[in-house]
Amino acid sequence: MVKLRILRLLPAAALSLAAVVPAPISVHAEELVGRSVTLAGRKMNCGKTDIMIDRSLPSEGGAGETVLILNPNMLNQQPPTVRLFVFTHECGHITVGDSELDADCFAVNRGVKDGWLDRKGLAEVCDSFEGAPETDTHPSAKRRCVNLDRCFAKAEADMTPIAPKPVPARLPAKLPPVETAAAPELPVAKSSALGQQDPGQPKVLSAWRCTDPLPITTGSVDPIGQVIKKDAEHTERCR
Repeated sequence: MVKLRILRLLPAAALSLAAVVPAPISVHAEELVGRSVTLAGRKMNCGKTDIMIDRSLPSEGGAGETVLILNPNMLNQQPPTVRLFVFTHECGHITVGDSELDADCFAVNRGVKDGWLDRKGLAEVCDSFEGAPETDTHPSAKRRCVNLDRCFAKAEADMTPIAPKPVPARLPAKLPPVETAAAPELPVAKSSALGQQDPGQPKVLSAWRCTDPLPITTGSVDPIGQVIKKDAEHTERCR
């Protein structure tokens, strides 16, 4: 049965359990293993907290103010997820305080975040309480299981990414209508305006091979032919 009792460091450097275990535990029964330990194939740590092994500890784990204690003999009787939960629960006491429910929630949050706690593992943790009644140091198993479910649901919700709100497509700004400027009117000769031609003023045509204008004889039977003929003659002179 996982009771996860809190340990206190005494001034005489001897560790003892809470009031349920009156006999103190000798420091000689403990073995300092450092600040990390491998449990269920995972390397676990609790920040800068020292970790000790005590096979005489009458619980799977415990925590002092600056030390986390594990009993590997009892831990190995539990499923892998429960072992990880015990360690993290005791780390929770060092991190968030004496509250069992807060330490449970701390362990749930860490387990969900690190990927070793799912619904099946949560049920194993709840079963490890074995329906224990409430005591002076621990809430009842039923109360702790309800708290585990609540913490797990919140932890899962916090891990679920929130889809961004769709941004409405922005239509292109309407451009002002393009105003086409009217072509400037050219001055019209008075005789042209009246539909008459000045017989004394021949028409001219600019040839692209020569810059001198080519005269066009008015009244010709074939004015285009005359232009071509004149253009050919003029070209010979321009060359």
